Amino acid sequence: MGLGILEDKHLDHVPGTSIFSDDPNAAAQAAYEGVDLSLLKHGTGRNAHVVLVPQPSDDPNDPLNWPKWKKHMVFFVLVYGTVICGALGPLVSADLVNLAAEFHTSLQATSRALGSALTAALAIATVIWSALAVKIGKRPVFLASTLIMMAGAIMSAYAHSYGTLLGSRIIQGVGQSVLEFLVGASINDIYFTHERGIPVALWNLALLDGINITPPIAGAVIQNLGWRWAFKIFAIANGLLFLLQASCHEQFFCMPETTYYRSQVIPAIQNGQDIKDDSTVEKQEPSVKLESAELPAPPRKKSYAQELSIFSGIYPTRVSLLALVWRPIESLATPIVLWAGLVYGVAITWLVLLATSVSQLFSAPPYNFDTSQVGLTYMGPFIGAMLAAVISGPLSDWLARHMSAWNKGTFEPEFRLPLVAFYAIFGSMAFFGWGISANKEDPWIGPVFFFGLANFGITLGASGSIAYVVDAHRRSAETAMGGVIFFKNVFSVIITLFINDWFVARGILSVFCTVGGVTLFTTFLTIPMYVCGKRARSWIHRCVKLDADD
Repeated sequence: MGLGILEDKHLDHVPGTSIFSDDPNAAAQAAYEGVDLSLLKHGTGRNAHVVLVPQPSDDPNDPLNWPKWKKHMVFFVLVYGTVICGALGPLVSADLVNLAAEFHTSLQATSRALGSALTAALAIATVIWSALAVKIGKRPVFLASTLIMMAGAIMSAYAHSYGTLLGSRIIQGVGQSVLEFLVGASINDIYFTHERGIPVALWNLALLDGINITPPIAGAVIQNLGWRWAFKIFAIANGLLFLLQASCHEQFFCMPETTYYRSQVIPAIQNGQDIKDDSTVEKQEPSVKLESAELPAPPRKKSYAQELSIFSGIYPTRVSLLALVWRPIESLATPIVLWAGLVYGVAITWLVLLATSVSQLFSAPPYNFDTSQVGLTYMGPFIGAMLAAVISGPLSDWLARHMSAWNKGTFEPEFRLPLVAFYAIFGSMAFFGWGISANKEDPWIGPVFFFGLANFGITLGASGSIAYVVDAHRRSAETAMGGVIFFKNVFSVIITLFINDWFVARGILSVFCTVGGVTLFTTFLTIPMYVCGKRARSWIHRCVKLDADD
């Protein structure tokens, strides 16, 4: 029982448990057990000593073989798309009251159109898009989703009835879902294991700051040009994203297909041992011998027309499309995904609750803020999320390093969980503080401070919970994350359907005291998750088999 974690009684080696080492080749030692690492491909320049995981093929079309500038250009497009994804939800939240008056609907109905409908469509579309991305590749999915999101924005800009606004938000949700979950898989496609830390951190920061920086900008646009122009500008931003995604030439911005099924021979396999690889798309045949392999003809680099192609054919998976759709939902029956859904999913939903209460609080007496001023209140959470993003990575690595040292050099994914304690402290403090401050109608700096503190705590909690899910499901991270995001979206739909009625019936103080209490309850579930997490990982591997070979 290392540091309070119960040992498993069924497996000698539980997936996720590993020897902790600051040496980047520790991942290679785990992935290529029984192989002479000196015979494998290494990095270049200052990384010449690093064994590449996964091992790239000899094909120049393999995304792992792309030049650095091309990888970074693809990542730039992904980050830009992620910011747009984050911006869509709160795009006109600062003008919620005026929108309700213009469409002659209640605040609750307007909230459903702007929040609930969007999130419901996002939840359903996520599992469908994820299955399609496996079958037909990521490029056509990215392109189609961007066009759908742009079409929805244009519809919103010219909506003159509540029904049109509601329908346009559903369309936007279908398009938005891809950029919320598929970027992480694309990062895994183009970067080696030792290169992924910074891109993943920047991706998460782009999503959160897309949410938080939008209201100040959109507020100024709405104040001067009207809310319809917020959607028009968003549609233009989507048009630019589509051009960046669609163009595929070495002299221009590009985002070609990143899915690649490589089949290669690993040299010098000793004792007939199987190769284990963390690649999400590579499937190795066990015990392949170098001397028995026939060397194929050298592959040719794709032409300009081939890289520009939208569709690359059906990829050879052994699992049906329906089974791929079902897997993220099936993962919700597992303890780790369910726990992460409760911590991460509920935390992100509270951001929606805060955004709704911000508009109602500051547009009414005694504040009487105009739309632009309401938008500026989001600078607090923007700063809070930025600070937490800067702290969370080093803090998580520090915890993993020191707790592994105290555990005699063995790393357990549960060592990521203490980060959630900071969310329990700062998050609950922020929600109780927001409720009390808003109820007493304190000077604006009080509620804005707690708004920022909530984002600070939520970012830390989200970082810890997501890191744990990925470490615990290294071979099925996409499926597990799909389940977490699906849970988050379903919970968001339920909450947003009743937000305004809840405020009217209970008052802002009661609502946020309840939110603070729920936050403490969900974060306290981290204690049994920490203690029993290793046994949960063993059960998932033995019984649920989310990492079964596709």
